[in-house]
Amino acid sequence: MTQDRRILLLTGRMAYNELSSIMLNEPNVTIKMLPISVAAFTTPHLVRRHLPQYIPECTPDIVFVSGMAQGDYSSLSEEFGIPVLKGTRGLSSLPLLLSHLDDALENLSSTSPADVILQRMILAGLRKRMVETERDAVIGTRNFRLSSGLVIGIDVLPRIMAEVVDASTRPFDASMKVAKYYSQWADIIDIGATVSRRNPDRIAELTEEIRNLGVPVSIDSLDPKEILSAVDAGAEIVLSIDYGNVDVLSKLPEDVAIVCLPTNISAGMFSHNPVERAQKCHRLCNEIRQQGYSKILADPILEAPIRPGMTRSLVAFHHFRSLDQDTPFLAGLANVTEFVDTDTIGVNALLAFMGVELGISVFLSTEERHPTTGCIKELSSATQLAFLAKMADVPPKELGITAFAAKSSRYSVQSVVLDDTYKRVNNGRTSYTPDPKGCFRIGIHRLSGLILCEHHDMKGTILRFAAERSSLLVRELLEKGLIGTYEHAAYLGGELMKAEIALLVGHDFQQDEAWITEFSQSIGDEP
Repeated sequence: MTQDRRILLLTGRMAYNELSSIMLNEPNVTIKMLPISVAAFTTPHLVRRHLPQYIPECTPDIVFVSGMAQGDYSSLSEEFGIPVLKGTRGLSSLPLLLSHLDDALENLSSTSPADVILQRMILAGLRKRMVETERDAVIGTRNFRLSSGLVIGIDVLPRIMAEVVDASTRPFDASMKVAKYYSQWADIIDIGATVSRRNPDRIAELTEEIRNLGVPVSIDSLDPKEILSAVDAGAEIVLSIDYGNVDVLSKLPEDVAIVCLPTNISAGMFSHNPVERAQKCHRLCNEIRQQGYSKILADPILEAPIRPGMTRSLVAFHHFRSLDQDTPFLAGLANVTEFVDTDTIGVNALLAFMGVELGISVFLSTEERHPTTGCIKELSSATQLAFLAKMADVPPKELGITAFAAKSSRYSVQSVVLDDTYKRVNNGRTSYTPDPKGCFRIGIHRLSGLILCEHHDMKGTILRFAAERSSLLVRELLEKGLIGTYEHAAYLGGELMKAEIALLVGHDFQQDEAWITEFSQSIGDEP
């Protein structure tokens, strides 16, 4: 806190009024305006010239320059006998810095922005607590350990389970490619069987191969033969046991984790009443526990929004929790993300927040539709954010980790302010002079995370390049002398960056097409 320290903040003309408003209730904070327009233009030389006139008036214990300021201020600290440190890059982060000043002061720097250091500190502390929480988790009803070592439970970070849909009937190599892709972020790979097309041999083959990726395997089938085949091959979780296939338990080892459903799918029985569904699921969990199985997950079934209704299904989870405070949940989040036409990153974040509140321990998802591309990665980030917020007992904000992809937690325009000196450019020229060195075709490959670029010269020779970043491709193409005009270079840089952003956020990419979103289109708009 600032109550025992006098703080001097040095800023520029543009930020002065806003900074004064933010610091209005901080009596020990003094703000001085340097003779520059933008605080990012601050330099050690400038501070050295003006600080002597401020010190007698303010007698500061600490001096902060903008986190965007240029240079190293450590020599000024020695010269004036007062710490001259970099503050935050954004003004909105300053109150957070001042509230943590006692803990953060010894780690603050004359070269690195304070908000970066502060967020690293907060995040490191929370991650340490997360590790300790998992290490100290009491193994029992609330938390259990798979034979491979992974702990699943209410008191630890929720696990991400990624389903390879219809894995039993897809080509083996295709299923493995998807499994490898998911394994970058998922804690568990789920083998999704195909209803009415039993294939226990393929299930066993996939189980053995996916285990070699170093992740536990679950089997998503109600068919007893496929369940037994997967478990014999090393699957550690069975999705799912309901009232129609519960007899298979007599053939399963007791160290297998069981997911309980409140259904009898073979008889076509599924209750739409959320309270009744919670009660049936709770009863089945207890019956299975009485048979000697201690690793149990309840799944009251999360349903699609609007119809049949997500809110109603959340009532089932909530009612189950009122009956049983300790049994972990599994929730099939793909039942939501696969049935909405909206960007999934915010949907996944909201589901993760609600899931952590409800005590959901395993989030099951997939990327079966193009719009759900990236769901597993999104869910991984959102789950960490949600659980860290739970441990800190705060809203999921300003914890040093975010779930943003297209937006950012801070708004910052780098040393640029729109005024009358800018010329508005509106050059609608559409003519184009072909590059004598050839043309390019650009695409993206989502599973590998690569931007693809083909160069076609005038003789018909084709060269192909791939990279994760547009800048890498631009440098390679320039070094190989494949770009012959400035106009073509500018065009190529824009298209490659557009491809990189599309790859990052899951947007469609079409070369030479404008970046179009359906977000602003309403029912009455022309297509």
